Amino acid sequence: MMQEYQEIRERMFERVRFLRKKEKITQEQMAQRLGISRRTYANYERGVHAMPAEVLACIADTFGTSMDYLTGRCE
Repeated sequence: MMQEYQEIRERMFERVRFLRKKEKITQEQMAQRLGISRRTYANYERGVHAMPAEVLACIADTFGTSMDYLTGRCE
């Protein structure tokens, strides 16, 4: 179960980072959109801290996708 959880987290961080870079948005710009510091955002993206659901929902909205896509529950 723990391995499965870790895989979901890693997939989520990879997808968030991929979408941000694809849209040519900096970590600073994402942090501003989310109302958090760049350092906090960078820690979320690197997996240092888990992303709160409300942050994940805002990221999904920013990129016009779903939380299920970001977590790898759907393609």
